[in-house]
Amino acid sequence: MNNNLLLHLSKSFKHHHLHNHLSTPHLRLEKKVDEVLVENRKLLDREKKFEKRVKTVEAVNSSLLQRVESDQAEIDILKVKIAELEEEKARRDEQNKYFKLKNKELEAANARQERKIYMMNKVLENMLGKSVQQRFEEIKVEEVRARHQAEIDAEMKNKGKDIEGVSERSIVPSTVLLFKILDLSLLFLVF
Repeated sequence: MNNNLLLHLSKSFKHHHLHNHLSTPHLRLEKKVDEVLVENRKLLDREKKFEKRVKTVEAVNSSLLQRVESDQAEIDILKVKIAELEEEKARRDEQNKYFKLKNKELEAANARQERKIYMMNKVLENMLGKSVQQRFEEIKVEEVRARHQAEIDAEMKNKGKDIEGVSERSIVPSTVLLFKILDLSLLFLVF
């Protein structure tokens, strides 16, 4: 609006000036008005450029704000996921503590059971006069011998030659002894 007013004044001044004979102070004033108008146009052009730049910056700013909002939404989602993962980790840590305690309990029970077996073996060794393993080996050897003898007896019967004193009952004594030992070991396991 100031620009329009200055333009109007400039025209009326020029018109008025032409009618009144030109004088030097008037010329200076007119020149000054022209300079002000030129400067004013330059300022208007600058103002338009600044307005364009402001609009561009506002558009960029708006775009950045949208990105910030989008990023914030992603951050919120990630925070929820992190919280869920932390809860899951805490739950698994609790499970691990429980399993460690259970494992210690089982190890203690296993140690008690091994101690019982050890004590039972010691009692059996005292009763047998030999180690349990040694006696089991002897029983196995007796059974193999008895089976072998039974096979020989059966073969001899088939040929019609029966060997006296050896029969299928020769397997029975070692088997009965093994069952007695096993019954005794079961008795100790119960206690």
